[in-house]
Amino acid sequence: MNHAPTTTEPRGQARLPGLAGQIATALRGSLTVTDLYGDLGGPIYHQLCRDDDHEIREVKAALRGVSGPVLELACGSGRLTVPLLAGGYQVTGVDNSPSLLALLAERLNEPRAAALARRLTTIEADIRDLALDGRFGAALLGTTTVGLLPPKTRPVAFASVRQHLDAGAPFVLTVFDPAHSPDPGAGLAAPVETATTMVVDDTVCTLIDHVTADRSRRHVALLQVRSGHEPLLLTSEVHLVTVAEVTAELTAAGFDVEAPRPLRSAAPGAVSVLITARKTA
Repeated sequence: MNHAPTTTEPRGQARLPGLAGQIATALRGSLTVTDLYGDLGGPIYHQLCRDDDHEIREVKAALRGVSGPVLELACGSGRLTVPLLAGGYQVTGVDNSPSLLALLAERLNEPRAAALARRLTTIEADIRDLALDGRFGAALLGTTTVGLLPPKTRPVAFASVRQHLDAGAPFVLTVFDPAHSPDPGAGLAAPVETATTMVVDDTVCTLIDHVTADRSRRHVALLQVRSGHEPLLLTSEVHLVTVAEVTAELTAAGFDVEAPRPLRSAAPGAVSVLITARKTA
């Protein structure tokens, strides 16, 4: 995942909305706040999400018929990468998190995974500044990761992806699209927040998903409380971008965009949408 630099200092707690902000205030001085995809958060995120099959079926369907290698952007620890490898694809996985790439390598460092590992190339790089050798038969930006790209950098990133694709190759990405957005001039809707608690051995994890009232940001926070350890609050902020905005930016970057398709939603009050855009000649 492309993400902000990690910090183990609880700075910025006031900017955390809703329940996450209340927790950060209540536990100030005894709580570590850091990035969800960083060195501390990456292994926890991986354990919670590695068996999540959300969007895998739809992504495979969108890539059906692709014969060239797949460029997977923000591959993380391989939630989508491993199923693609198992499906016979050659994959180049790009991520700017060395800890998540190490977890991906660890997953494939077993004799039974040797065939999968041979089909994978990993590169530590920022997806906003790609300069890779060769061309690819498809590109993938899954898990609604497009929201981690600031609005001003998305067009640059899309243009960079296009330069790495064969003519007609698909660029597949998913977008988190909050439902019930407020109408222009009608005032703001209420924030949408959900919290889910899981207990694994001696660890309690609470996942908090908060969409702001103006539907411009999605804040994800994971509180880990483990016996004998300081509480840990892992956070991530996502820019919410509409399907129309992504479609317009992809078109301007030189893609023909197909009709979007809804995915099984992983969050109440929202839908995830799969977009396939093909590089024009």
